[in-house]
Amino acid sequence: MEDLRILQKTASLHEARWWEAEPNNKAHCYLCPRHCHIGDGQAGFCFIRVNEGGKLYSLGYASPAAIQIDPIEKKPLNHFLPGTRVFSMGTAGCNMGCFFCQNWDISKSRSDQVHSTHVSPEDVALLAIGNNCPSIAFTYNEPTIWGEYVIDICHAAKKHGLNTVMVTNGYITYDAFHDIYDQVDAANVDLKAFTENFYGRITLTHLQPVLDTLKWLKNETNVWFEVTNLIIPTLNDEAEEFRRLSDWILENLGPDVPLHFTAFHPDFKLQDKPRTPPETLHRARAIALESGLHYVYEGNIHTDAASTSCPSCKMLLIRRGWHDVQQNRLKDGHCPNCNLKIPGRWSNPRGATPAKILQKAETISTERYGHLNL
Repeated sequence: MEDLRILQKTASLHEARWWEAEPNNKAHCYLCPRHCHIGDGQAGFCFIRVNEGGKLYSLGYASPAAIQIDPIEKKPLNHFLPGTRVFSMGTAGCNMGCFFCQNWDISKSRSDQVHSTHVSPEDVALLAIGNNCPSIAFTYNEPTIWGEYVIDICHAAKKHGLNTVMVTNGYITYDAFHDIYDQVDAANVDLKAFTENFYGRITLTHLQPVLDTLKWLKNETNVWFEVTNLIIPTLNDEAEEFRRLSDWILENLGPDVPLHFTAFHPDFKLQDKPRTPPETLHRARAIALESGLHYVYEGNIHTDAASTSCPSCKMLLIRRGWHDVQQNRLKDGHCPNCNLKIPGRWSNPRGATPAKILQKAETISTERYGHLNL
């Protein structure tokens, strides 16, 4: 718990959602499965949901600590508008305590420990348009904890025909799930391991809520989603774990949900672990394909397994080099050889941006946010 008086120095308060008042000016936050019971003048585990006078506020609202333009493949999303740019943003804080966090400089920081820029939801949409991005990604830290800002950005994005993407650890309650995910178009969920032991020791959370989120995405939304598993040597790199993870995805999500196995590099509190050998990713991918999954990728290494092939005729459909799309042979979302429909969102429904909106977006990008150097 962090002292609110310190946090307030550099952050403005925006009244939060998903909480209830408790005796003695406490606030129960039920946005994520932690269910923090936050005393007056304190913050929850995530640092950015704070109690002042018995009311819960969000310090993350309109206060991004990281903004940049990324390829959509970096999220990673391989079946969602391939080859396009995505306006990416994150705030301080996180609701997990991952020892291996690769964005720890913001996710493990209070909002007064990072340099943030005030950006309204409407301006986020205009910045995306002004930088030729058909999509906005909520990423870098866990966007669930700034869900109020996410929802308002989604409303602004839809008004301008933009897509929105959650890059998430999946740690959210059902109370908040539909409020947020009914607004977004795509998600990548980080399934960090497939054992409760790993989640408890290495992320300070639990596995089951993440599995629940994946099933809700599959069964209760139209969100296009993909799954990522970061493989860390000695912690979650056993063949049996790959097999159980792949079997669970096949049974609960189906064979067409893309699965990304990505390589770890030493960071934060796991400096003592080695980089993931490419052979480990190859083995994990082979097991997943044997289990019956159709689209299994490798990431954070240079590999042919970043490309998309037709699961029926094996034709190479999308050739990728790192995060770059080098060739795309899809025809209206189908394999040009055998005409198999390839699951995904392949065309941008946004269409042309009206000239007056484009002009306004370019003006705001230049005059108000030129210092961001996007």
